[in-house]
Amino acid sequence: MSAVANRNADKLSDAIACHQAGDLPTALRAYSEILASDPRNADAWHLSGLASNALGDFANGEQLIRRAIELKPTENVYQSNLAAVLLKQKRHEEAETLCRNVLRQDSKHARALNHLGTALRQQRRYQESLEVFRRGVEVDASAKTLCNLSAALIDAGQLPEAINTLLKARNLAPEQPQVHLNLGSAYRLQGQHSEAAAAFQEAERLSPDCAELHVNKGNLLQETGKVTEAITSFQRAIAIDASLPTAAAGLGRSLQQIGCWAEGLEATRLAAQLAPESQKFQSCYLYAATLSPLLSIEQVVQEHAAWGQRIEAVAPMCDIRTDLAADKTLRIGYVSPDIHDHATMRYMLPLLESHNRTEFEIYCYSETTSEDYVTEAAKNTVDGWCRTRNLTDKEFATRIQSDHIDILVDLAGHTANNRLPVFARKPAPVQVSFLGYPTTTGLTRIDYFLTDAAREPVSPELFFTETPLFLPHGAACYSAPEQIDVVPPPCIESGRITLGSTHRIEKISPQTLKVWATVMSLLPTARLLIFRDVLKGESLRRKLRQQLGAAGIDLDRVSFEWVLPSPYMQVYSNFDIMLDVFPWGSGTIAYDAMFMGVPIPTISGDRGGARTTTSLMHHCGFPELAANGVDEYLNVICQLARDEARLVKLRQQIRSAMQNTVCNGRRFANDIEQAYRQMWHKYIDQHNDISGQETL
Repeated sequence: MSAVANRNADKLSDAIACHQAGDLPTALRAYSEILASDPRNADAWHLSGLASNALGDFANGEQLIRRAIELKPTENVYQSNLAAVLLKQKRHEEAETLCRNVLRQDSKHARALNHLGTALRQQRRYQESLEVFRRGVEVDASAKTLCNLSAALIDAGQLPEAINTLLKARNLAPEQPQVHLNLGSAYRLQGQHSEAAAAFQEAERLSPDCAELHVNKGNLLQETGKVTEAITSFQRAIAIDASLPTAAAGLGRSLQQIGCWAEGLEATRLAAQLAPESQKFQSCYLYAATLSPLLSIEQVVQEHAAWGQRIEAVAPMCDIRTDLAADKTLRIGYVSPDIHDHATMRYMLPLLESHNRTEFEIYCYSETTSEDYVTEAAKNTVDGWCRTRNLTDKEFATRIQSDHIDILVDLAGHTANNRLPVFARKPAPVQVSFLGYPTTTGLTRIDYFLTDAAREPVSPELFFTETPLFLPHGAACYSAPEQIDVVPPPCIESGRITLGSTHRIEKISPQTLKVWATVMSLLPTARLLIFRDVLKGESLRRKLRQQLGAAGIDLDRVSFEWVLPSPYMQVYSNFDIMLDVFPWGSGTIAYDAMFMGVPIPTISGDRGGARTTTSLMHHCGFPELAANGVDEYLNVICQLARDEARLVKLRQQIRSAMQNTVCNGRRFANDIEQAYRQMWHKYIDQHNDISGQETL
């Protein structure tokens, strides 16, 4: 070896020591000096690329490693590290190709397996990712590899196995922060909040400046009612890494929860801008816009339609070939992330159980993270079942076509974990939005929006990219979570009216507070009881108390409760009258309250999401409880509060009225099925018209 070569070898050893110690600028200078005298030193090119990558200069890092590969094209470690650089740049397909090249040469290359699993995971190819990470653990059962496997298991909803995998990783490397971070995330999703908090605390001890940690910690704090603390955590994450869309989205949700609508909407908008390719954050913003009292219905529709145009411009349309027989057995596919113990299933199970199985075959496509007893009940009622979390949009669309679905129904809209990009591909002849979202999806490739006349304002066609189709007896069929007895109104014993709320705290808007304050002033002996589990967080109670006081409500007449009874529906026994929220109005809460005999007067709003309770009142026989404005609403509330005999009578009447109407599963299924058959006949007519024109 020449003297120059010896000096370069020593320099390389010193440079690597600096690199490993974190002194990257010094290491880079040393690598450059080596390359100045030995431009064919592949290791120096490679290590320069890794150092540049670590400093955030991904483009330069990529070029430096590519130069090393030119000099040593068979060096697998160079290619696997280039894959890591490409992953940083979200070039997942290129990283996948590199890793597969390495694995063809060495099927047990641990680093290539880990990078390949990550590339597949980032492409939503979750099942493939899981299989690759399992292979990686067989080769190298290190804490890092187990940690990667746990992330894939969490994606797949296999939370118990993910937790067990992470406990093994913790035993191997108790000082590795990512292990504790993933463990906390798995515990949180499993609902084990105290265990999640302990894991996040340990992760923070080990790595206090990890932005991802503070996002996950913020999510946990938000879910447990500590909203002010959650805001602080999300802000800390943004201070560390302002490019994180998860931090901006979490901050937006938390700000909305305390009524900071303008700031919350802006934060979710920022999240969407930071990740324009991510459907998750686009939907997060659109859902926030839907709920915002600051936007008109026209603005909300405009935002959704603009998103729809963007996604339909890039989503390839499926080639649809189907049997066009008018009276054939129709295959209906329902797509939902909420086929578990979720409010959506309170309305879907009666429909699934009541479908006419001689004329319709029913398929469910479940994006559900964690299955439970409701999932099993749904499985037992359908003809076909498919878990979709592991499917890409293309694979999902292909599966729908292979199942020969005639009518595909979305039950999520822009709520969490939706699969609207699949609908943008139009894998079924007829597509429908139903139940899970109060406004348009923005997709013109969804043909219909199922609703009812009481829900929609004048000229509803102006507010949908879909065609609104009205169901004659209402667009929901309710089933109560528990069948417990209705009890007399509490005013019989207390001698005073108890007004109630079990609404989500973010729905208690400034407009709501203003109306509630007027109600309280008109009923000077009434008390207000607000029940919500998140109120166990002292900061949220303090914030809400401040808002109530600022609205002019006497706080001595207000009480908070957060320990929910078992069964849950007993909570409504505490109320004489439920107060509604504005501008949205109640959803499932209105059905729950009414089923327990508690009237919930409402104001018919200017959009479907603000008229759910109006629809309930009209279709179960109490239209007088739906007011057309604030003054009329106040009059309805006061008349009820001053008529004890009527409150008692309503307690006795409402449930039976609901059971005969909005709880009538067979009648509702018949309405839906007639609508499906109508859609199908129209599709055939349109298809024949187009075919005739082509023949001419």
